Amino acid sequence: MSRLSRLILEDRFSTALILLAVALAVTASGVLTRVDNLLYDLGQRLSRQPVPQDIVIVAIDESSLSKLGRWPWSRRLHAALIDRLKADGAKVIALDIVFAEPDASDQPADAQLAEAIARAGNVVLPVLLESSRANGQLLETLPLPQLLEHTAGLGRVHAELDADGIARSVFLWEGVGAPVWPHFAQAALTVAGIRPPGLAAASPQTHEALPFALVRDTQRRVGFLGPPGYVRTLSYAQALTGEFAPGTFRDKIVLVGATAAGMGDLLPTPVSGLAAPMPGVEFNANVVAAMRDGRLIRETGLPVALVAATLLALLPLAWLPRLSPLTGLLASLVWFVAVAATAAALPALAHAWMPVAGALLAILLAYPVWSWRRLESAGRFLDHELKRLRQELGPAAEPLPRGAAHDPFRARIRQVQAAAHRLRHLQDERRETLAFISHDIRAPLASALMQVDDLPPAAQARLREPLTRGLELAEEFLRTSRAEMLDAGRFEEIDFAALVHQAIDDAYPAARAKSLHLVRALPQEPVWVNGEFGLLHRAVLNLVQNAVRFAPPDSEVRVALAVEGGQAIASVRDRGPGIAPEAREKLFRRFSRGDGQSGGTGLGLYFVRTVAEKHGGTVSLDSAPGEGACFTLRLPLR
Repeated sequence: MSRLSRLILEDRFSTALILLAVALAVTASGVLTRVDNLLYDLGQRLSRQPVPQDIVIVAIDESSLSKLGRWPWSRRLHAALIDRLKADGAKVIALDIVFAEPDASDQPADAQLAEAIARAGNVVLPVLLESSRANGQLLETLPLPQLLEHTAGLGRVHAELDADGIARSVFLWEGVGAPVWPHFAQAALTVAGIRPPGLAAASPQTHEALPFALVRDTQRRVGFLGPPGYVRTLSYAQALTGEFAPGTFRDKIVLVGATAAGMGDLLPTPVSGLAAPMPGVEFNANVVAAMRDGRLIRETGLPVALVAATLLALLPLAWLPRLSPLTGLLASLVWFVAVAATAAALPALAHAWMPVAGALLAILLAYPVWSWRRLESAGRFLDHELKRLRQELGPAAEPLPRGAAHDPFRARIRQVQAAAHRLRHLQDERRETLAFISHDIRAPLASALMQVDDLPPAAQARLREPLTRGLELAEEFLRTSRAEMLDAGRFEEIDFAALVHQAIDDAYPAARAKSLHLVRALPQEPVWVNGEFGLLHRAVLNLVQNAVRFAPPDSEVRVALAVEGGQAIASVRDRGPGIAPEAREKLFRRFSRGDGQSGGTGLGLYFVRTVAEKHGGTVSLDSAPGEGACFTLRLPLR
């Protein structure tokens, strides 16, 4: 594994550890619970349920107070209201009004209210859990005994306020010493003959009795219907005097409670906020609807939340190493919005809630942490490569300017500039070396080869082969060096089909000497590519000459050219002995030959590969022993 690959793996591992630590620590500690609550509130505000047709609120509002007088009212009025609602066919009458003490000013009114409750047979009254004094003992405040005797159900009226003072949830069972009292909404549904889905009909018995302590069980978040005033509401005074259409309350769950400002029964909720609190009676109506429709929201346990936070936080590492910085940043932002939106919509879609603030924080940190780790690795890798370059190229061409030593980034830039300057100098020296080879070595070799014929036959036999081989090696080395230094800025438009035709023509004398047939399968139309004519021509000629060299006599060499997928594909196929699989890996390397080959410089196929890569293409081999070989050169079209 290369040093760069090791650094990339280290970056992924270290980034994953950092993101995992952030996600798990925040999720387990709950330090960003307010962010989770904000997402929950957003989802509740954006999702609305249809207005329930079987739930009606009879509101003790400002209009009723102005018509019936100051609160508290005579209990005779409540008795009359119960009779009126029962006469209109109300299924349940849930009075969210506390009757804990006798009516001192009109004692017979309590008896009249008890008689009305008995006649109705479907009245639910509240139970209060309150302290006798500040930080005092908790007490369960029940209705008057004479009322309690005839009531159809009792339920606790209570909303749980979170740390930010917002009412989002209720406990389904609660009590002093043991969770014996159901919620007011569940009591109303039970009297109506509706069994809420997924809820126990009796209080759980799994708790140890704790005298004088508040014991709670089964907390659920509320799926709200809509903002305050969303539930159908009728004024108390109108209901009392019969100012409503007959059948208004038939088969309805009727909740009676205060909505007037100043009566102290107002709650901030996710759908109202502090600007417009929701009356407690309407909060209970929302609980009734959510409980009846199975929309109470269950919170996932901590283990599930930790696993989800791990997966959500680490997922950005699947694309950050593969994308460009800008694309990676945009992808991370999209993922952040997707996770937040899904969390906000989860209560409405699946009636479940899971805290994702830890995962969201990790997602926000994913891009900067990954960029930091990648920059650290890039700096270490660059320092390592610069050190190696200094060792190979010698001292820097220019000294570091004053102040650069205290700025690592600026120092690296100056060192890269110095290395580039040194490389340009070496490139110039290489050109001079090639010029020396092309003239001062080739010329004497060619001259010596021409004078071999004047020597005695014995001397000719000894000198001709090494001189010829030396000249061929110089020629191949020169061509290969030109290919390695090829500048794409000097490319021109070339008809590749015509170039292949010319390469076949140039190989024809060698093919004729072996009685080989050169078969052409070339298009009639031009095939335009960008490149350097001389090098491309020599690359194709090398492939054809190799096929001619290894093809058996009286066989054929097939040269084809096709256009496919935006590429010009030239193939040269022979019927020679083929090439063994173990020889293919080194076939395109410098100074390498396949098994069974003889002669040559070992630079021909390396030259073909270099030319192909410099032109943005590839060269490949398809062969098997005894079945010939097919070399394929692919180049991008113009």
